[in-house]
Amino acid sequence: MKTNDQRMKEIYERADEKRAQKRWRVKWMGVAACSLSLVLALNLVLFLPYPSGLPDISAYSGSEYYPLMQQLNALTYRNTNTAHNNFEAWFGDLFSSNGASEDMGAAPESPGTSDDPGASDDGDYNEVTDNQEAGVIEGDLFKRTSTHFFYVGFNGDSQLLLSAFTIDKEDSACCGTLAISAEDGYYFSSYYGAELYLSEDGDTATIFTPVYPYKSNKLYTAVISADVSDPENMQETGRVYVSGSYVTSRKVGEDFLLISNFAVRSNPDFSDESAFLPQVGTADEMESLPMQDIICPDTATAARYTVIVRLGEGLSVDGHIAFLSYSQEAYVSADNIFVTRSYSQATREGEYERRVPYTQIACVSYSGDRLTLKGSADVAGTVLNQYSLDEQDNTLRVVTTVSESNVRIYENDSNTSADVITSSGTDDNASLYVLSLDDFSLVASLERFAPEGEKVTSVRFEEDIVWVCTARIWELTDPVFRIDLSDLENITYTDTGTIDGYSTSLVDFTDGTLLGIGRGSDTLLKIEIYEQGEEGVVSVAVYEADTDFSEDYKAYYIDRENGLVGLHVYDYSEGINEYLLLRFDGYNLVPVVEIELTSSNCDTTRATIVDGWLYVLTELSCLPDYCDDYRAEPVPWLAE
Repeated sequence: MKTNDQRMKEIYERADEKRAQKRWRVKWMGVAACSLSLVLALNLVLFLPYPSGLPDISAYSGSEYYPLMQQLNALTYRNTNTAHNNFEAWFGDLFSSNGASEDMGAAPESPGTSDDPGASDDGDYNEVTDNQEAGVIEGDLFKRTSTHFFYVGFNGDSQLLLSAFTIDKEDSACCGTLAISAEDGYYFSSYYGAELYLSEDGDTATIFTPVYPYKSNKLYTAVISADVSDPENMQETGRVYVSGSYVTSRKVGEDFLLISNFAVRSNPDFSDESAFLPQVGTADEMESLPMQDIICPDTATAARYTVIVRLGEGLSVDGHIAFLSYSQEAYVSADNIFVTRSYSQATREGEYERRVPYTQIACVSYSGDRLTLKGSADVAGTVLNQYSLDEQDNTLRVVTTVSESNVRIYENDSNTSADVITSSGTDDNASLYVLSLDDFSLVASLERFAPEGEKVTSVRFEEDIVWVCTARIWELTDPVFRIDLSDLENITYTDTGTIDGYSTSLVDFTDGTLLGIGRGSDTLLKIEIYEQGEEGVVSVAVYEADTDFSEDYKAYYIDRENGLVGLHVYDYSEGINEYLLLRFDGYNLVPVVEIELTSSNCDTTRATIVDGWLYVLTELSCLPDYCDDYRAEPVPWLAE
């Protein structure tokens, strides 16, 4: 039997054991609570989603460009972090298929009649380009003086190559070259080419070309001047850079008008003005356009500028203006520059949406001391190219293609998608609009004058007459329309009806005829002569061949006085690679000269006639080993 002391001792031991258990439970409950708190905190750090709002740019609120920055911030923001939270950002590579990410680097942007208006009193400079507007000179791959041709091409070292050739009939030859390198970190590309001008005295050549970066994403257009007074010893004399890819240029008098297209990259660094503002200057010093020279439409949908710069003597910058969200199409008249912006208007009916394309046309005057925005107007449809616009008697005439489409909209909780359920070509048609340049109101129009399903393939204005070719491309058929604009209250037109093939270029030709160059229904090449008949437009002569050719209008030689048209044609299967000169004798298109060539790049072949001799230059003629590809042949009945 246990004594009282023994019993008390057991009671105390049991009490101590319970107190120890209680202390252990409290201790581990605290540890568990701390662990849970740590887990919750870690989950918040690792798995809390990143914010999806626009970057905060309030730090730049004091800048004159701040409203523009806000607009660009919304247009360019992209969430470049593929991770949704810190866990994916820190440990995502451990669970990826290859365990590493690859930095692909930044990709560069993807780039008429002539009355010898540039001829000087001493006749040194002679115009060879068939310019759209008299007095407004367009750049080309080649130009000439009374004694020399100048041709701009590329060599195998990513350099521009300016070559000079003597004009001496069968003794003609390459007499000098000037290799021009890009600045460090940049290169010239033959893919997008270059364009050349000569001064009125023939002593200065000016070259316009895009400049591409090796590593950065900053693309520029270079304007390079060279002294060519001694063709055997040509020297570069100056260089100016403009932001963006080269679009086009013009020469009026001794001034140049340059148009470039500058794209702002995603998430630009607003502390670096070159990242989001058009700039002009030299490699050492670039200056941003002031805010007052930047036009920002409220409906801008793309962070891309059309930049217009006026250059004077010595490549001095004499004016500039930029448009946000404009496209690459531009037309230059004797007084004004017209740039275009395409957009669409949608009408929603239930789950369907009807979309109609529109073009906004802005007019910039360059006739004064500065570039001045005169106004803008909107027309239905889209313009094909510069030949779709024409200024006359203080009006702008525009031909467009309207391609309406039906779209079905699918919506759910996460996204919205759209499927085109009506082919874009189903409702194609052509329209013509006449706009006043006083107030940009609509003066007259001729809407949907073509058969349904046809789009505009070529346009040519000739005073009060406009020629328009439309086609169902997939059917290789077209009508050619002759529209009379002499009475805007009563616009009339005639056409050929449906004929085989279609024209990609229309040319006002000899004796009131129209020359069409394009595709045949059964042949690759079709050249056709049209004229106005008693009951409509009729075809009077056709030349067809199963040979390929360039669709660049500047690649054609046009001689209206003698009824001549020339172009480079080739067919590998038949071994044909030649320059072909045709003559319209009033009844037929007849070959008169055929010159075999080495290069098959018909886009870069140029030709002209001097003193009855046909001179042909190709891309390969810029290389010393191929100078014999500069050819000269006499033209029957023209050669002296």
